[in-house]
Amino acid sequence: MLYRQLLKSDFERLPPALREFHSRPGGGRASGTVSVRHASGLLAWLAGFPASGEKIPAQLEVVSGDNEEVWIRSFGGAVRKSIQRLSGDLLLEIAGPVRVFFRVRVDDRGMRFESQRVLLWMIPMPVRVRARAGGGESAWDFEVEIARVGSYRGCMTPSP
Repeated sequence: MLYRQLLKSDFERLPPALREFHSRPGGGRASGTVSVRHASGLLAWLAGFPASGEKIPAQLEVVSGDNEEVWIRSFGGAVRKSIQRLSGDLLLEIAGPVRVFFRVRVDDRGMRFESQRVLLWMIPMPVRVRARAGGGESAWDFEVEIARVGSYRGCMTPSP
């Protein structure tokens, strides 16, 4: 389980909804709504951002393998697929030609993700990505901000 490997003993400090979701063998599904704001341009397109809007229906499917997870996010009609795996003590997320290396920390609300470097076709990019995921017993909220590209936030409830 990728996040248990990444976070080690801090994994047990996660809110119940996140801890349970990231403990499911083979992955899991969740649904909810998101609000999206973004700038137009090549980076927004490469990042797979949907059109800006409020309360957009969202679906998440995570397929877990031995050393990686495939994340398939659907925001309205836009589908964004990425692969997450470990890279040393960082989380590497690969989405098409974009590679983001995150330092992931656990705090009182959940997880915080801070990009350490971003590559576009292996070329370093001056882009910062910050995200957080926090939750309670049965759902979690999240926010993702990509400087000069856009942001999205929402709430997800795991499927049984």
